[in-house]
Amino acid sequence: MAILATGMVAPALPFSHADIIPPKHQTKIGISSEDIVCDSGLFKVIRTTSDSVACVKAKSVLKLIENGWAKTVNDKQVDEELLNKIINRKSIDLATINILETVPIKSKTGTSAPGKSIANYDVAFEICPSVPIYAPDVHISSDSETKHYELPGLVESGSCTLSATKIKASDAKSIKITLLNQGDISEKIVTLQTELDSLKEQLAKIRQSITRDNPETQKQGTKIAELRKQINDKREQLHRTLFAIHTPSTVKDKLNEMTFSGKIIEGNSASILSVLDSTPGLYHTVFEVCAGPTTIKLPVIKVTSDKQSLTLRLGDKITANSCQMTYVKIEADDKTSISVKPAGNSDSSNKASDLEVQISSLQNSLVKERQTLKSLIHNPDRPEDFAELFDAHVVKITELRNQISVAKAEFSKILYLTYN
Repeated sequence: MAILATGMVAPALPFSHADIIPPKHQTKIGISSEDIVCDSGLFKVIRTTSDSVACVKAKSVLKLIENGWAKTVNDKQVDEELLNKIINRKSIDLATINILETVPIKSKTGTSAPGKSIANYDVAFEICPSVPIYAPDVHISSDSETKHYELPGLVESGSCTLSATKIKASDAKSIKITLLNQGDISEKIVTLQTELDSLKEQLAKIRQSITRDNPETQKQGTKIAELRKQINDKREQLHRTLFAIHTPSTVKDKLNEMTFSGKIIEGNSASILSVLDSTPGLYHTVFEVCAGPTTIKLPVIKVTSDKQSLTLRLGDKITANSCQMTYVKIEADDKTSISVKPAGNSDSSNKASDLEVQISSLQNSLVKERQTLKSLIHNPDRPEDFAELFDAHVVKITELRNQISVAKAEFSKILYLTYN
C-alpha cells in the first residue's frame, strides 16, 4: 500500500556542512591550497603545525589564531567584515519538501515485509524552494537508516522539483526528509553567475561598437582587456566552486559568416586587425579569432613578439561560423614581429563539448523519468503492477542523477583548470 505524507518545511540545519566537500578532498581532486573553498559557516585558515588549509567555525577563528593553532592565509589580516558576515548569518527556511509516495518494495516472494520487520521503501518527493538552491543536498532518515544525496544543478524558486530514492524502515511514518544546505553557497553561485553575465554583456556591447577606424579604439581596447581578465577570474571562481560541489545564460555573439575584416570565414583562424603604439616598446594589438563550421570550445590564443609571449583564454566558446574581436597589450622591439595563433586546446575543448552533450542528454532523460513517475503517482486508475513500475522509475532516476553529478564534476574540472 502506498503511504501519503504531508509537506514539511526544510530549514537549514545549524551545523550541517553539505554544500562543499572538505579541504583534504578538494586537494585530492586537484584544487590548489590557494583555491580551496570552505563550506557554509566555515572560514579558511592555515593550520600552523602542518601548513595546510583548514576550514573552521567562524566563531573560533580569532581564538585559534591567538592560541597559535592557526594563521591567516598568506599571513594577511583577518577579513573581519567577511568573518562577521559568516558569524551573523541567520538560518532561513530554504524549501518545503512534500513526500508524495512511500511504496514498500516487494520481497523476493512477492509480498511486503509484515509487522515491524525492516522493509525497503521507494520514496518519491518534491522540493519547493523559497530561494534558488544549487545542488540541494537531501538528508533522508528513518528508524532504520540514514542517507543523503545531492540533486545536480540549480533548483529555482517558485517551482517544485520531483525526486526519488530508496530507504529501509520498520515504520514508514518514521521516514523524514530535510535539506543539509545552509543557502550561502547557493547564494554565492547565483551571485557569481549574475556578475559573470553582467561582465559578458558589457564586453558584448563594446565589441559591437568597435571598428578599425574608430578613434576610441585604443580606449575601448583597454576596456576589453580589463573586462576579459575580470570575466576569466570570475569564471575561475565559479567553476572552482562548482567543481568542489559536484566531485553545471551566456551572452552569445551575433552569428556572422564574415570576419570583422570583411573576409568570408573559412575554417578556424586568428589574425591581427591593427597594432597601435602605446608607450615605447608596448603595443595595443587588436585581433580577431574565428570559428569555421565547428564551434571552438574553450578557445585559447597565443600572442607572440620578438620580446614576449602571452596566452589568452577568450571565453566559453566561439560559435560556429562567427568571430570574436579582442585586444591585448604586448611588448615588442619590432611591432611587425607580433603574431597571433590558436594555442591548441583541442583535447580539453572536445572533451568539454562531449560532456555538455552528455549532460544535456542525461538531464532530458531525467526530466522524462520524473514526469513519468509524477503521472504514475497521480493516476487515479493505478495499474496492478504499480509498485514494480514505481520501483523501476526510482532506480532509473537514481542512476541518471549519479551520472549527471559525475559528468558535471568532470566538466567543471576542465573549466576550472582552463581558467586557473
